[in-house]
Amino acid sequence: MFKIVRIPRQLESFFMPLEGYFHWDHFSYFRMLVLVMAIAWGRHNISALYRHVDNRQVAHRTRFNNFLNVSRFDAQAALEQKVYELLLYLRLKKGATIYFIIDDSKKSKRGRKMDGVGKMKDPVTGAYIRGHQYVQAILYVNGYTIPFGIRLYVPKDQCEQVGVLFQKTTQLAAELIRAFQAPEGIHVKVLFDSYYLCKNVVKACREKGYRFVSTLKGNRNLFKNGRKLKAGKYGNNYYHRHTKQHLSVQKEQGQVTYSYVDAGTLDVSDLGSLHVVFSKRGKEKQILGIVTDDKTLTPEQIIQIYGYRWTIEVFFKDTKQLLGLGQYQNVSYKAAVTHLHLVCFAYALLTHLRIQRDSEKGKRKKSKAERVSTATLQNDLRRVVWNDLVTYLNEEVLTQHEEPSADTIIQELDYLLAV
Repeated sequence: MFKIVRIPRQLESFFMPLEGYFHWDHFSYFRMLVLVMAIAWGRHNISALYRHVDNRQVAHRTRFNNFLNVSRFDAQAALEQKVYELLLYLRLKKGATIYFIIDDSKKSKRGRKMDGVGKMKDPVTGAYIRGHQYVQAILYVNGYTIPFGIRLYVPKDQCEQVGVLFQKTTQLAAELIRAFQAPEGIHVKVLFDSYYLCKNVVKACREKGYRFVSTLKGNRNLFKNGRKLKAGKYGNNYYHRHTKQHLSVQKEQGQVTYSYVDAGTLDVSDLGSLHVVFSKRGKEKQILGIVTDDKTLTPEQIIQIYGYRWTIEVFFKDTKQLLGLGQYQNVSYKAAVTHLHLVCFAYALLTHLRIQRDSEKGKRKKSKAERVSTATLQNDLRRVVWNDLVTYLNEEVLTQHEEPSADTIIQELDYLLAV
């Protein structure tokens, strides 16, 4: 891979609307870091990323590191502006639906003095780890995934030292919901798992007028005809004692079959009356209780809509493996927050490229955004950078020499080779 010598002209429409958020040379640092994060292989800390830039034309590596630590721009406000721009590009029709998906993820950190590090249980291995936990919100609309916001959780005993107010992860999720302003005439459905089915999150949804779809924990209390029931036990019995309906859904990995029973409207503890459906996927043993406050949805629609929540799991996988989510080594809380937002910007840049490609003449009907992987989009972006590098060699390098030769180009390419 070659070093980046400049921002390609094709990408200026993504970056330039954000220039007003920055002071001094920070906008140039921001653009370069976002672009490098989006195309680089391997580690994504500052030391590794700096190897991919032409240091003859950019500041020293310590300047980029200082950019993370100082954090003199409103990263969340800038990200939200970019989100609304991308939604405008999609030209959503009135009555369209945006799926606002919330979940959290964890990243182990070895730094002993790093701000915000706490002990937590890894849901994958079941072991306890020391690390950071962050709450993420994404938008899923018309097959496109757009990162809306991210919040870094700080343990209560560290809040005073870091200088932030303590907020539970559910409060951070509610904050993200309240921050989203849906375009006029567009419906919003908020999707989250059973952990976020609580007063804080549901209250935020109702304040904004958004409907939600979630799942039930097995120990959640349900009430029917004055009787108190446990969701897990009741759902298992109800599913096996009633006639099952079947639903086939076509997904990227193939056709998936669900069997389900509609339990109708039940009172869910602390949350009021919700529509409950008990569902099982294929031959899996687990029976999932899915709930919503949207009484207009059919059981089939409830199951299909909740299936979109898997999009955020794919988002976490791609951003961690391909974009370096959580791969910072800075001690400060500000640096961690800035890094997390830069990764969101990098993903938004790939989404911007995808929307541009799908909007090209003759391609709108032929390509489906949901079938394009993040790795494929990274390769498309690398091609944009490479084409711009070729233009740079023609415009800048050859014109500087009265008698340019092949050796001139070879020497320049050798220098620009990222090793």
